[in-house]
Amino acid sequence: MKISFFFFLFFLFTTTFAQNLSPEQVADLSETYREKALWFREMPHFNRDSTVFYLDTAAALLHNSRPIQYERLANLYRDITDRANRSHNFIVVDSLAPIGWSYYEKIPDDQKDNVLGYNLLINWALIKIIRGEPKPGLELFVKALDLLKDDKRPEIQLKILKDKGRFYYQYGLAEEEEIGIQYLKESMIGYQKSDYPEKYESLVIAYKLLSYHFENSNPDSTDYYMNRLKELLPQITNPFHHTWYYYSMGNNLIKRNKSDEAQSYLLKTIRLLEEYNLTTIDVYQFAHSSLGDIAKEEGRYDDAIDYYQKAKNSSIEINTKSNTAYFISKLYSVYEQMGDFKKALEHYIEYSEADNIIEVERNERSLRESELQLNLVQQEKALAVKKQQQYIYIVVLFLGTFMLGLLYRNYRLKQKSNQKLEVLNEELAHKNDLLDKRNAEYELLLKEIHHRVKNNLEIVSSLLELQSSQIQDPSVQAAMLSSQNRVHSMGIIHQKLYQGENLASIEMRDYFINLGENILDSFNASGKIKVECNMSKLILDVDTAISIGLITNELITNSVKYAFEGKDSGTIKISLSPIANEEEKKEVELKLIVTDDGIGKVADQPSKGTGFGTQLIALLTRQLDGELTYENNNGTVVSLLFKKANIA
Repeated sequence: MKISFFFFLFFLFTTTFAQNLSPEQVADLSETYREKALWFREMPHFNRDSTVFYLDTAAALLHNSRPIQYERLANLYRDITDRANRSHNFIVVDSLAPIGWSYYEKIPDDQKDNVLGYNLLINWALIKIIRGEPKPGLELFVKALDLLKDDKRPEIQLKILKDKGRFYYQYGLAEEEEIGIQYLKESMIGYQKSDYPEKYESLVIAYKLLSYHFENSNPDSTDYYMNRLKELLPQITNPFHHTWYYYSMGNNLIKRNKSDEAQSYLLKTIRLLEEYNLTTIDVYQFAHSSLGDIAKEEGRYDDAIDYYQKAKNSSIEINTKSNTAYFISKLYSVYEQMGDFKKALEHYIEYSEADNIIEVERNERSLRESELQLNLVQQEKALAVKKQQQYIYIVVLFLGTFMLGLLYRNYRLKQKSNQKLEVLNEELAHKNDLLDKRNAEYELLLKEIHHRVKNNLEIVSSLLELQSSQIQDPSVQAAMLSSQNRVHSMGIIHQKLYQGENLASIEMRDYFINLGENILDSFNASGKIKVECNMSKLILDVDTAISIGLITNELITNSVKYAFEGKDSGTIKISLSPIANEEEKKEVELKLIVTDDGIGKVADQPSKGTGFGTQLIALLTRQLDGELTYENNNGTVVSLLFKKANIA
């Protein structure tokens, strides 16, 4: 308490004193405090409170002086938000990151250092990913890469490789994790051969994430990277890396059924974290959780509960929701194993509530859709049974009333029967109201599913665009653009589904118009080429619409890319309509026609480009059991004839 009071008095005196200093003196004093803060982040004199105090004091000095020195403030906030410094916890850093970026934006454009802006955005993006907010994290990451897209210096390219590896690995999707591993390996090789100041810190990051990645699939690789990390420890003065090494060694020993050795490493992890007042980081949580696993396995349930509870409380303190849910599930399992089912149920309910909050970020849409569809089927069956029962009840009551009328001809009995019918009708009306509400809820859920599918397809498109921006090969870039258009063609369908009234079918004319506009925009051809859709409204089911949409996407793309070479303008026409047939059939024949007034296609001419689009069209045509024909008639005419069991 005395130390905190002294810091407060010192902070107050320093900021007041700064008002009488020149800007140069304030800058020098602020830099002194910054260096002092960074000195306290290193072992053996590590002191997190002192690091925070001196960084905050340095920032206050600059903020209270006039004129405000935005570049120095931005540099200072780069250190404050750098996870390697670990000055503040994640919640505080997340609130400070936008302040640092706002200072950078106020620097005159001709004085801005893009590397400084990049570092501020990367720090912020990684914090967002750790806090379970991937979408804003991705936006910040793309914005950061854009700042250095033209910087070809080797040290900058190596830094970008390392940061890409960290970001992709921690983004949370399996495909991105594999991409991240490749970037991390490349950056590791580069830093091993370099003498850059950040060499050791960057290698530690690479060794950590690579050992994580292989811990289940290839233990030998994990041992290799852990040994490389151990070799680096004498050069590392950041206690976070030391504690992480001890924690990882403990976990690896647990997997090898060496609980006694594992326990000593885990206890050493906790002692070191408590010695340096680092109990709010996730390693502290998971070290307790691992000790709880050992205690549970050995039947020391009270010890296990104590360790899991400490892990949960530490996670709540820094608001890492997914970790908190994980530790609650641990408590649930140990109470269940003890046979204390009341406590187990309480923790299971708590876990379910916590898990539901983070469900949106888990990318498990297909499972949730299947569950929803199953529930809908069950509801429909239950509704059919109820209606059948209601019908039987009505028939029985009617016959009973009729027989009573014939036998007794008694007005009073008739009146009672009418009253019973009235009550039954009210109950039926009430049940119908409930069914209407449930149907509305299910419709809302289906719309939400389509909305989220559309949003996730947009994220996929953004990731393709991000990857494309890093590729120099024009043919590969063209392939990536085609993939974006295919993804977008499916995204339009899901957008139409959640915006429309019918959740199971698509109006094709409006869809074709939107699809054509998107493709023209992607090729910057809106002023040169126009797309016309001369057809009546036609509604198809989702599966058929997706196949037709992908085929049409490929045909329009081919026309835009190849049909108008040497021409200043052109027109692409699309139509989809049923074919008249005198014989009454259960199946309706539909004909898709896509024409252009371009230069035409030479017969038996091989496909241009990769040929993937042509293969895709052929595959989808077979799926539709259709017939595809090409002809030249003042341009190219492509016809697809297929049968459909029904149309709306």
